[in-house]
Amino acid sequence: MAEKIADFQLKHKGSSFSRDGEDNLVEVSNWESEGDIDVYGAVFGSLTVSINIKDPDADSGEISWAGEGFLPDGSRSIGFQKGTWKKDGKNEWKLSMRGRDSKEGNVSTESHISLEALTWSGSIFRAE
Repeated sequence: MAEKIADFQLKHKGSSFSRDGEDNLVEVSNWESEGDIDVYGAVFGSLTVSINIKDPDADSGEISWAGEGFLPDGSRSIGFQKGTWKKDGKNEWKLSMRGRDSKEGNVSTESHISLEALTWSGSIFRAE
């Protein structure tokens, strides 16, 4: 098992919607921590998902994250990840992503979003 870097919990702060050239609804949802997260400090970022108009009830799809953290010492980190989401019950999503951040290098994230509670929680791990 990969080494855990940090656990996190984020709250949904709003979403914007657009349409791409392939009849996909592109949702960008904004998230932030309600306190400091180990290693990353106060975290803010956006999660992007595309849903095709022909399959609005899809059970899975691709997802991406772009975010930043502000640490108590005044330093900053940024990170990007891509991966997949899949339904995990009523109004629940399970996410698996991989990417890189400026603080820890290659990382992976296993997490869960409650669409009803508007919370996102999970763990970040070191990745090869």
